[in-house]
Amino acid sequence: MNEGVIRDAWERFICGGELPQSLRPAVTGSWQRCRNFSVDVGNQRAPKLSDAELYRRRCDNALLAASARLAMERTGQILSDASSMLILTDGSGHIIETLGDHRTIDAGRQVHLETGGCWDETGIGTNAIGTAMAVRQPVQIHAAEHFCEKVQHWTCAAAPIFHPIDHELLGVIDISGPPQTFSNQNLALVVSLADHIEGLIGQSIKNEHSRLTARFQEKQRKWGSNDLVAIDRRGAIVCASPEAIRSLATHFGAQSDAPDLSYLKSLPFEDWEGDLARRLANTRTVLVKDGDSELGAIVVFPAKHKSFAECTTSSRKRQAAPVVNVPPTDAPPRDIVASASGGSSSQRGLEKIVFLRSADTDTSPHRSTAKYQFVASDARVKQICGNVSSAARIGLPILIGGQTGTGKEELARFAHNASGRKGAFVPVNCTALPDSLIEAELFGYADGAFTGARRGGSRGLAKEANGGTLFLDEIGDMPFALQSVLLRFLDDYTVRPVGGTSTKVDVLIVSATNVELGQAVTSKRFRADLLYRLNTVHVTLPKLNERTDFEEIVLHLLEKISPGNRITDKAVASLARWAWEGNIRELRSVLARLALSTADLNGTIDEALVSHLGQPSLAQAQGESLRDLQRARLLEVYAETGGNISETARRLNVCRNTVYRALEAQDSE
Repeated sequence: MNEGVIRDAWERFICGGELPQSLRPAVTGSWQRCRNFSVDVGNQRAPKLSDAELYRRRCDNALLAASARLAMERTGQILSDASSMLILTDGSGHIIETLGDHRTIDAGRQVHLETGGCWDETGIGTNAIGTAMAVRQPVQIHAAEHFCEKVQHWTCAAAPIFHPIDHELLGVIDISGPPQTFSNQNLALVVSLADHIEGLIGQSIKNEHSRLTARFQEKQRKWGSNDLVAIDRRGAIVCASPEAIRSLATHFGAQSDAPDLSYLKSLPFEDWEGDLARRLANTRTVLVKDGDSELGAIVVFPAKHKSFAECTTSSRKRQAAPVVNVPPTDAPPRDIVASASGGSSSQRGLEKIVFLRSADTDTSPHRSTAKYQFVASDARVKQICGNVSSAARIGLPILIGGQTGTGKEELARFAHNASGRKGAFVPVNCTALPDSLIEAELFGYADGAFTGARRGGSRGLAKEANGGTLFLDEIGDMPFALQSVLLRFLDDYTVRPVGGTSTKVDVLIVSATNVELGQAVTSKRFRADLLYRLNTVHVTLPKLNERTDFEEIVLHLLEKISPGNRITDKAVASLARWAWEGNIRELRSVLARLALSTADLNGTIDEALVSHLGQPSLAQAQGESLRDLQRARLLEVYAETGGNISETARRLNVCRNTVYRALEAQDSE
């Protein structure tokens, strides 16, 4: 229909006229709802969330976002050339992701068509996102068909995304752009994308059900005389013994064999145990998590029945489907192999250590060495490695949390090796980048781009990582003003060298921080939209004194520092009682000092030597000077090189006299 005709009909309607019958039903129905909602036609922009609330919603919709990001990536690149952008919202119309042409994204900010903006009909009138939510159907809205005049400079097509089991509205996928980008193909494209996203979500749910079923089978073997039921995070029964189903139906007063437990999905996960305990007397509820993923719960009914049936019954559909049986989730990931070497007495216990082993033989300075290993005997760390390995193989951004010295960079290297990428592992200390040159350092610059620029220019760290991994260390301490530079890069992975030509790169993004980024978002020290880009997969390494593989870590580090040294059981036990505020980094330094303190490099570290060294108090450790830290590092490298002064000086880029002075100072203590 002619746009002038549509605008005339709109003007008559907002002046109190009758609803025009010549327009499409989707448009007239929405205009009528807007009148009923008393939407102000003069609204200049959509409502917008605070950064903290946006972060919360993104966390709540992590599965939707991760699935959509896989589907959106290639389409976003196409739309960049078509002056359009791709938008993902949650089930209430709040935008949680945008991708596409930067000029269009910038223009959208004027009306809050950006992350955090709320585009349901009650706030901004007729638009493809809000109207698709209202009618639960794909919708295309063009120019004057929008109810609020300010947004009539846009054309958009949107399709709702539904949960594949209970058909709850999860979100909306939308293509928006200036009116000249209108195309009927946009509607077909968003419908295709919505189907793709729903399929990916379904696959994720299937995987979660498989892991929950594996836990169910473990518990069934443990409590074989009891009846069990496994419930997923949305309250759907995944597997159960027949008697457990009947018991549930009795307790909930259900008229069928599948009671409706969908109310559980609206409860905080940590409240499930108490709620089910109140409703189901004389039962035990076990909450099931896999890393950071909340899988559901297993309810145990005391009974004598031993048979069990598996089902994937939706609380609404109540139709059976097969369940995939998988190995128990505590089995080591395929990238982690156990070392079975017998070893000598100086390597006591090494055969029990679980390692990540790298097959990487690249000798460039950014790459792992061929013998790179990561200790992962602790069950929690082993599970973290499994999650990180899975994410790295499909290229999802990974955020590693944990205190200083817990091994975050080592885990990042593990992710790089697990990804199978052939490019370099490039670490970037975000706090060390100079404010004025951050773009040049990260993205490079052309010859003569600025005063003092290196002749011939610079590729930049992001390009060095092309085909490999860009490790953003200390990301939580990046200055707030500089975070937008990184955010822009993460939108489409385009490198824009200073004074040069833009190119795209293919990198795995792994970040690490010892800062609680959720709190940093709340206090406005960290951008919520940047955090959302970084934490698709979020793991937290435990402190050293919380790990169950302390002995294995000691043996592994000592073997690297000074292969000839031995350590007694009592010495390890004595070290295990220390507080270890500096975690593995502090342990490495202490072992280096102990190795140097033995009579020779083939000596034995015993309990008396550990006691003589003594652990400094926390106050002393915090007050340790930079010179002390530098000397400790020097002594550590000296031990690693087997007492070779020249090699120690070469590795640390210091003169031999510096090494001699450090050794003399150590001897005088």
